[in-house]
This record gives sequence, structure tokens and C-alpha cells, in this order.
Amino acid sequence: MNIKINRISKNQRFFLLVFIISWLIVQSFLLWRNGVVIGLEASKYIDQAQNFIAFGKLTSNNYWLYSTQIFLIVIALKLQLGFVAVVIFQLALNILATWMFYKLAVFFLKNEILSFLATFVFIINVSYQGYNSYLFTESVFYSLSIIYSSYLLRLQVITKKNVLLLLLMLSLLSITRPTGILFFAATAVYISFRFFLQISPLKKGIIFLSAIVLFLIITNFMLDAGGSLDFMLPFKNENIICGVNTKENVNIKILKNGNSLQGLVYYIIHNTNQFLRLSKEKTILFFGFTRGYYSTLHNIYLMIFFYPLYLLSVVGIIKSLKKKDKIVIFFLIIIFLNWLTVLLTCVNWQNRFILAVTPYIFLMAFGAFSAKKSVN
Repeated sequence: MNIKINRISKNQRFFLLVFIISWLIVQSFLLWRNGVVIGLEASKYIDQAQNFIAFGKLTSNNYWLYSTQIFLIVIALKLQLGFVAVVIFQLALNILATWMFYKLAVFFLKNEILSFLATFVFIINVSYQGYNSYLFTESVFYSLSIIYSSYLLRLQVITKKNVLLLLLMLSLLSITRPTGILFFAATAVYISFRFFLQISPLKKGIIFLSAIVLFLIITNFMLDAGGSLDFMLPFKNENIICGVNTKENVNIKILKNGNSLQGLVYYIIHNTNQFLRLSKEKTILFFGFTRGYYSTLHNIYLMIFFYPLYLLSVVGIIKSLKKKDKIVIFFLIIIFLNWLTVLLTCVNWQNRFILAVTPYIFLMAFGAFSAKKSVN
């Protein structure tokens, strides 16, 4: 079924009304429950913003990888707007991301009802939406990633203009959170499959290889950005959940400078058994959502909300691959790279890493009910 996504239909106007009402209810509840959160991880971004105002610099280079959030706080402090202004900006960006998610859903699912349901689930995902009132990097990063993905995946042609815009958006993602770099690799593979099928294998190989080399160079630079980050620490102390030591100072073979791609590869080759064992436990926690320190009711909610969508997404993936829908390639690569990042580091205490990819899981889940034939 063809849908003209540039014109709002009567159904879409109704959907928009439902989206606005449900969004207001969810965000009002979360703001009432959480307030404006300036503690925990937010405190370090506030400290960096204050340091930049006072001395014109950040305390270490690794904070440039979170600089979008830091400079939002700098602006709020300089203009004496208060931290509420940052939350208002995050909420406004989330509204835009919600509409862009719906537009992507319409384009991917080719069905207004399914697109409506997918977006409604996106809005009521309180685990994801809760960060809009936190001065963490997550809210801005989540929204920017959806806006970027929606723009990229709905492109019909590649031009110099939209390539430039894609690069600018990718750069912004990469200084909002370090995992923004993952979108470079996913974008390179998606564009190769979506737009470059007709060019010669040699040119395609050059483009793909250049993108991978650039990705590896930038990744290596980020790993060695400085600061207090020690990428070997999760393996030395067997951190499955970040900051929680299963053991301490485990005798493993590592390079003197482990903060590099070479250091990570060396660790995996020389400590394979430990890496595989920890990877298994991290995978269960990453995809499982539940935690021993959550209440029973909260764990039940997480299982009821996410597990059926997991099962449906498997069906949706199979259907999309049979239809040769290129968009699902992008979704799978982003999910895979986020999972791989966790295997090479640790699982977040509140599992914020997998929350970043839940919108793509939702789209694939509702793809289980989509038409058999692709119109892309």
C-alpha cells in the first residue's frame, strides 16, 4: 500500500492528536516523578560546563565526546536560564524525534495503523522517555539518533548536499556520545547496499574500504582520548555491570596501552576464555533488561513490555530480509554494534545502551504484520 508521507491525511491528523495527548501524559508523569535530575552522571557534565565557563577548557579530551550536552549546560548557565531550560530543549527535541520516528515508521511499514501503533509504543516506553528530565547525554543522543536515522533511511537519492548533511549529523552524534561513531559504520554499509549496487565492484570496494578505515581511525582516536577511562578495567575486575567488580585485579595479558584497537584485539586473542565467559553474561543482561536490584514488579513490567516485541522482531526481520528491504540492514548493524560495544566494555547499571536501539526493535517487531511485498 503506497502512502504519501509528505501530506498529512485525516487518519494522520487523528494519530497526531493521540500522539500529543499520550506524549503529554507520559512526559508530565515522568517530570512529576523524577523532577529535573542534576545528580548522578549529570554532575560531571555540570562540572565540565562550569570549568569551561571559568577557564575556557574541559578538564580532559574525552569530555569532548560528550560536548553537546556540556555546551547546552554552558549556554543555560551563561544566559542564567537554569537547568530547566536544558530539559525544555530536550523535550522539544524529543517531540521532533517522535514525529520523525512516525515518518520513518510509515516509510518502513507502509501501513498507517502499524505506524501509529509503533509510534504509540515508542511514546509509552517510559524506560526510554524517562531520560528527557535527566541532564545526562542520553535524551539528546536518543533524539538525534532517531532524527538522523529517519532522514537517512527515507532518502531516495544520494546527492552532495545530503551527504554533507549526513556527515554533519554524524559528527554531532559523535560528540554527543562516543557511541555515535557506530552510526558511521552502519551508514556506510547501508548506503553501499541501498544506493551503490549499480556501480562497479572496484568503486564500491574503494568506498566501503575508505569508510571502514575512517571508522577505525576515529574509533582508535576516541579510545585514546584521555581522561580516566581505562578500557581494560572491566576485564581486570570482571565488570559485567559497569562499576561493579566481580573480581579485582585479575591476572590477564594486556598491552601497556590498552586504550586502543590494538590493545582490545591483543586482550581478546590472549584472554579468549575470559572474554567469552564475560560476553555470555553481558549478553544476557544486555538483552534481558531485568536486574537483581530491581523490584519484582519492575522486572515483570520489563519482561511483559519488551519480550513479546523481541519475538515479533525476529518475525519482522525474516519478513524484511525476504522482501530484500535494505532498511533492516541498518537496524541490525546498529543493534549488533551496540551489543559489541557492551561486550568490549560493560553493561550499564540501568541498561541505557540497549534503550538506544529499542526504537529499531519496535519497527522490526511491527514489521511482522506488514505486507509481504516491499514497495521500496
